[in-house]
Amino acid sequence: MDPWKTLIDAGLPDGAARPVDKGPLEDQLIARAIHELASRVADLTERERDPLAAWLSAFSHHWPSRFRDVFGEEGQALLQRVQPTDPNRYLKLRRIAIENLAARL
Repeated sequence: MDPWKTLIDAGLPDGAARPVDKGPLEDQLIARAIHELASRVADLTERERDPLAAWLSAFSHHWPSRFRDVFGEEGQALLQRVQPTDPNRYLKLRRIAIENLAARL
């Protein structure tokens, strides 16, 4: 499965706020998606970097133990490498990510 689609299904904010499926995330599936994206972080577009940074930051900040359990050191390293390009867009996307993750975690 496409890693980007997997993360969108897991609440990554890709565009305007939208309802997300309720219910638990498949930890192995999203961990695999993060692993795939981490290997090509330099190739991510600005449009991809901001939502990914927002989603990772929201997950890490609001559910730190779950974040560590699912992504380990790779998640934290990716969070450090994926810096937002537009601070205002990032903040809006982070708020959406928190809401989306709350429905799934």
